[in-house]
Amino acid sequence: MDRRLLQAATSGDAASMKHLALHDPAVLLGTTPQGNTCLHISCIHGHGGLCMDVVVLNRSLLTAINADGETPLLTSVTSGHVSLASFLLRCCRDQQLTVAILQLDKHGCNALHHAIRSGHRELALELIEAEPALSRVVNKYHESPMFIAVMRNYADICEKLLEIPDSAHGGAFGYNALHAAVRNGNAGETFCCPGQ
Repeated sequence: MDRRLLQAATSGDAASMKHLALHDPAVLLGTTPQGNTCLHISCIHGHGGLCMDVVVLNRSLLTAINADGETPLLTSVTSGHVSLASFLLRCCRDQQLTVAILQLDKHGCNALHHAIRSGHRELALELIEAEPALSRVVNKYHESPMFIAVMRNYADICEKLLEIPDSAHGGAFGYNALHAAVRNGNAGETFCCPGQ
């Protein structure tokens, strides 16, 4: 990646990024040794304005995957930039980039796993609404989004996940969402596993 672009993406300098792209549009495709594009870098630092400008200039960067298996959407979720993640989710949906929404990182986690684990409940509900298939993924630790939601007592998320007939409900160490509900004292509530 051009060091001037890296500096612009790190600092949020949209004017410098646009100037570089005006003279050479391909400069936006450069990556760091970790495979991060300027959009990934901007997502790490939470520079929403620069991210919006980059997406306008080159929408293909929405599907770029770094060495950790992350798209910019996943990077923004793992970096805790919820409004930016919401913006990127809308962009991916508008462009019908389902593959970018469903992308798994090196741990087999998708954006929904990370949103729930980090306590970003509104974003989690937005992700479920946008792409219900996110609920079907079990990560490398055998955790489904439903299992993580039950472990954190997020009834609103669990209810939405239960509306999806084939949501995964598995959990770590051979447990499932029902085991987690019992452990948390929620067995009598709406927490139940499909098919249990």
